Parts: sequence; structure tokens; C-alpha cells
Amino acid sequence: MDGLSLSSCVDSTHTSPLPDAPRACSRSKMNLSLRLFFTTLLALATSFAFNILFFNWLERPTLDQILLIVFPAAALGYLIFSLWETRIGSGVLHAPMAKFQYNGGAISSLLREHAPGIVLALLFFAAYTFIGLQLNFANSDTTDNFLDADNFPWMQRIAAPNGYLLEMRAPHPFAYFIFRPLGWLLNLFTPTPTLSAILLNTLAGALCVFMAWVFIKRQFQNPIYALLVASLLGLSTSHFFFGSVIETYIFSAAALIGFVLVLQNRTDSLFAPVTMSLITFGITLTNFAQNFIGFVVIQVLKVFHPEQSGETKKTFRVFFMKIFRFTALTLSLGIVISLIHATWYPSSRLFFLPSDAQIESDFSLSIFQGPSWKAIGRVILIVRTILLYTIVAPKPFVFGKEVGAWLPYFNFFKVTPELYSYSSYNGLGNILVATWVILLFVSGVFFLLNLIRTRKADLSVAFALSLLFNFILHLGYGWEPFLYSPDWAYALIFFVGLSLAPLAKNRLFQGALLVFLILLAYNQIQFIKFILETIAPFYSQGG
Repeated sequence: MDGLSLSSCVDSTHTSPLPDAPRACSRSKMNLSLRLFFTTLLALATSFAFNILFFNWLERPTLDQILLIVFPAAALGYLIFSLWETRIGSGVLHAPMAKFQYNGGAISSLLREHAPGIVLALLFFAAYTFIGLQLNFANSDTTDNFLDADNFPWMQRIAAPNGYLLEMRAPHPFAYFIFRPLGWLLNLFTPTPTLSAILLNTLAGALCVFMAWVFIKRQFQNPIYALLVASLLGLSTSHFFFGSVIETYIFSAAALIGFVLVLQNRTDSLFAPVTMSLITFGITLTNFAQNFIGFVVIQVLKVFHPEQSGETKKTFRVFFMKIFRFTALTLSLGIVISLIHATWYPSSRLFFLPSDAQIESDFSLSIFQGPSWKAIGRVILIVRTILLYTIVAPKPFVFGKEVGAWLPYFNFFKVTPELYSYSSYNGLGNILVATWVILLFVSGVFFLLNLIRTRKADLSVAFALSLLFNFILHLGYGWEPFLYSPDWAYALIFFVGLSLAPLAKNRLFQGALLVFLILLAYNQIQFIKFILETIAPFYSQGG
């Protein structure tokens, strides 16, 4: 604002001895008013023109017409206003502009430093790919068969030549922009689009394992503990299954873990957090809430415990403005990119239009408007799914003729009149789930003791709040809650990994955790084997 902001103008009226201060403030306020006026005018004009040209604005219902003007205009207005204020690069959204210089020695050193995590990720990539090749079929529509996964349509959307013609629902605002270029790139090297989609999915699963290793390694400088925690993520039912079976959620998990790594860097720039949040938002918009939670927790840390974050103490005004800018930039850019996405891919729905989002009511559950047994059953199912099924695979229910499908359906629960039934454990599964419950309990105790003793918010708080958010969200959304488990698996495992910090270097604990992981791997393999053996007769009969 020509060297003056509104806040500095207000301060100068009280502190500046210069007689020109009031006139400077008056000019500053006038400049602000003019900027708001021209920004609003330009945003509204652009919004009108874009909607008339690309969205048949005049032919839409009245509510759609209003929202198609208001949302884009608000988003564009904020972006234009921000760019004007910062003069494109001198302010809050600033990407470091460093010249790239090849340094073979530095790259070699980086690879050596991260070698354990890379090797672990490659092992999981191989395992996920082996399973993925057996559970993702090019010529058989297995939508909803495998724990409600839409693996067949997502294979098409990611890499099939005409996959972009399939409808893209509103919760995935610009997923085609994220997936289609990657699918096209892999198609250059693979013989079939199906293989491209499988490899992209399994690569995302392996990337999650690698980033988990990086996160724990940075946190504790303990590569062995990092390997154990990253292996726990990779072997969890959630990642072992959805790292292999194609869906959006393993990609969501990768974006969420990537955002955690950004937060761990404690950078004051908004460029990296906003960029990662846009990827999260573009894949599944509700997951942006978890980014918001993590960002707020880090900002709280900077306000109340600047010594822990390595920064000078932040004021509440700076705290509030940082959160506002992060949220407004992400949402504004997300809306604009969603509009371009819907123009580029007409099969896409816009998340802010009721007419486009109303299909989501098919996936919503009004459990508290029904009988009490349904509400209680749903609550228990969500708790069991988040805390138990996410990590240790139970024996799934198998549905055949009663669902009218040629191939069996697998789910972790069953609803009959006045009764919820849940997948259970037997044999080794009982030992594993009991051990996991003990680990969860000890983690919770350590977390509370640390919180009471230090009174410091850290990422453990963000992970706990993310788990709570997912619990509340899925009480009323989604039939099979395990489908969404990659959205919270990272938070659950990172919460345990951080909370058990006092035991991280204990060799006895590390050995016990290694034994647990070996037995968990066997249990998860048996789970996959059960699914494959169940569907084998149907394929041998010609499907």
C-alpha cells in the first residue's frame, strides 16, 4: 500500500510526532477503499464473464446462479487484493527463488542419509504391487466389492484414455488435474492403462511409508525407531489394503503426511503449507480440515511457546492473520482451480453448488433420527474402525447372493434388524489386537502426562484432534467407514509414535515392537489371502 498498511496507519496516529501523519493515514485509507472497489469490480466482472461463457449461467437455477457468482468473485477478489498488496512476491505468500545447481555430492549424501527409508519404501512398493495386480481387474467392475472401494472407476479416471468422461463427484474438486497427468506419464512406459493406475497407487503407498520414516527420523534422530513406526504404517490394514487396491484415499494420505512434513519444518512462509493443502483439497476437500487443525496447532505453539518453535514470540494479531491468510489463500485458490477443472472436464461437479453436491446425500446417514440401536451401533463401529480395524485386520463378512452380485462383497460389519454385527478376531488376531490396545493405552497415558507436565501443544495434539474430526465426520457419512481409513491412519500411528518417545531408544521395546510387526505382517497376509481365496472360484467359473 505504497509503504503504508492500514495497521501502521492506525499506529502512527497515536505515536508519530510528524504533523503529516494524519494526512498519510487519510491517503492510506483512501487507497484501501479504492483498491477494495476496483478489486471487487474486477472480480465480479470476471466471474460474470467466465460463468456466461463456460457454465451456461443464464440457464441454471436461481440458487446456482447466485453461488456461481458469489464464490468465484469472493475467491478472485481475495487473490487479486492479496497480490496487489504484496506486489506478487514481497509479502506472505513467498516462494524462495533459488537458482538450481546440480551438486552430485549433495545428492549422493542425501541418498545415503535416507537409504533405510528408501529401501523400506521399495519393499512395500513391491508388496503392494504384487497384491494390487491380483485385486484390480481391467475387465471386471468390482466397484464396492472390496470394502466399498471404487477401484474399477478410479482405474479408468487415472489412466484410461476416455476415463475423464466419468463423473467426478463434488468431494474431489480437481482430482483429474492431479491424477490424469501422472497416469498419462506412466502410460508412456507401461503396456496398459490398468498397470499405470496400479503402479501409481502402489507408488503413493510406498511414498507414505518413506515420508513416515522421514518424519520420525527428523523427530527423534533415531533411524531404527523410524523404520519401526514407518513399517507400522505400511503394515496397517489401511495402508496394506489401500496401498494395493486403487482408490483416492492412499493419495489423500500421501498429501496429509506431506503437509505434516511441511509443518515439521516450522517454516514461516505460507508457500509450502498452501501448496500441500491445495493438493489435499483437490483430492478430497474435507481433508483440508486436518490441514487447518495442524496449522492452527503450530501457530498456537509459536504464540505460547516461541522458544520451542525457535522463533520470537508472536502476537495474537499475527497469530490470527497467519491462520486467516492460510485458510483464505487455500480456499480461494481451491475455488478458482475447481472452476477451471470443471471447465476443462465437464464431467466434474462443483462442490459449492447444491445441485452438484446433492448426490452426497446418498452417502449420508441420519443415525440420530432413527432408532437408538442404530446410533449406538454406528458409534461402536466408528470407534472399532478407527482404533482397531485401521491397524489389525479382522476377518471380514462375506456377502454373496443376498446383495445380488456375481462377485462377493467384503465388509467389516453387518446390519440386521435391531442388530449391528462387527468383524471379529481369532487366534493370532486376538493377540495382536490386545497388544495394539495396550500400546494405544500407554500412548494415551504418556500423551496426557506430557501435556500436563509441559503444557505445550505439539503435533500430537493435532493428530488427536484429527482423529476426533474423522470420528465426528463419519458418524453420519459413508457406509463402510474403513474405506476412509487412510485419512486418519497416519494421525493414529504418528500419535502413538510421538507419545511413546520415552521408549523410542529402549532396545527391549524396539525388539518387542519388531516382533509385533512380524506377526502383524503375517496377519495382514492372511487377510489378503482370505479375500483372494474367496473370489477365486467365481473367476474360475468365468465370472
